[in-house]
Amino acid sequence: MALKTLIFTATYNEKDNIRALVGDLLQAVPHADVLVVDDGSPDGTGRMLDEMKHAQSRLKVIHRSGKLGLGTAHIAGMNFARDQGYDQLVTMDADFSHLPSDIPRLLQALDAGADFVIGSRYMPGGVCAYTGYRKFISVMANVLARMLLGIPLHEFTTSFRAFRVDFLRTIDLTTIQAKGYSFFLEVVFRLHRAGARMREVPIHFADREHGVSKIPKFEIFNGMMRLLRLTLERVGIKFS
Repeated sequence: MALKTLIFTATYNEKDNIRALVGDLLQAVPHADVLVVDDGSPDGTGRMLDEMKHAQSRLKVIHRSGKLGLGTAHIAGMNFARDQGYDQLVTMDADFSHLPSDIPRLLQALDAGADFVIGSRYMPGGVCAYTGYRKFISVMANVLARMLLGIPLHEFTTSFRAFRVDFLRTIDLTTIQAKGYSFFLEVVFRLHRAGARMREVPIHFADREHGVSKIPKFEIFNGMMRLLRLTLERVGIKFS
């Protein structure tokens, strides 16, 4: 019998992507449910999701009142998976930068014994469509994370991940302090500290086809400050 699997994504103004994405996800992993947390998208993404939900029982939707932070959206997805009795959780972006066709390989790595699997752009075999300054910043952030945190992964910052939910139940999610994009870095750190068996699988990371990137410039600074705090915590210096 197939394990109970949930695929999660968060949306804010993804009307041009979400219908096709949900269809591709349900085709790529036929036994999975899909959960979308929408943060009050003014472009009507939430209304579109409600229309889709009436026609597709495997689609679950949570509406929030506004932009409450990407990290808190992912925490909501994790709590939903734990509370609703799922065995496996996949998280990803909603803009087609992560390919639904890569999900079965993440789940295969869970089946092989991992507690946590990350889709890696930067391990051998991975591909990143970023160019220029964006790619330089992304590569350097992951190199620094690997060096400073002492975790033998090539990728720390993408949201394309798979979790064994039984292991997630052993983690106190309230200890994750980051709320924005640095949330993804901190999750890796917390899982590693908890003894998670970690795996990477190479993925093709594409640039979004519709809409615009929602990463604020200040998130680069926040990410570096979070990495510094986690590095100090690693050596026994912890901030309140």
